[in-house]
Amino acid sequence: MPYGIATTSLRHRRFLPKRGTLVLDGARGTTIAVDQGTLWVTLERDLRDIILTGGMRFEIDRSGRTVVAAEADSRLRLIRRKTLRGRFHAWLKRASAALAKILVASATAEGCAGLLRQRKPVPYY
Repeated sequence: MPYGIATTSLRHRRFLPKRGTLVLDGARGTTIAVDQGTLWVTLERDLRDIILTGGMRFEIDRSGRTVVAAEADSRLRLIRRKTLRGRFHAWLKRASAALAKILVASATAEGCAGLLRQRKPVPYY
């Protein structure tokens, strides 16, 4: 069954036993980093065979299916670049947290008391 890279976090660690395979669909822009072992990477509609050993990296430069096969017990990392949408979402999250912090600081007990003192009583008829 193919492993959907789009559903993972930005960094994902995997262990592949000898002769184990990992199938990635639509993983263009994802980097395969080998920490230990040897991997054989095959890309759909590509004549190259990429062999990676410990300490090497390869960025998948084509869309389609990518098959990663372990020639020895291997530890690898899948690193996906942040998209513009992801960077914007992170910025928005930081900005909203900063705004909430400012609003909480302005609504302290002293600030609220100052607001209440400024009110004038209104007669009730």
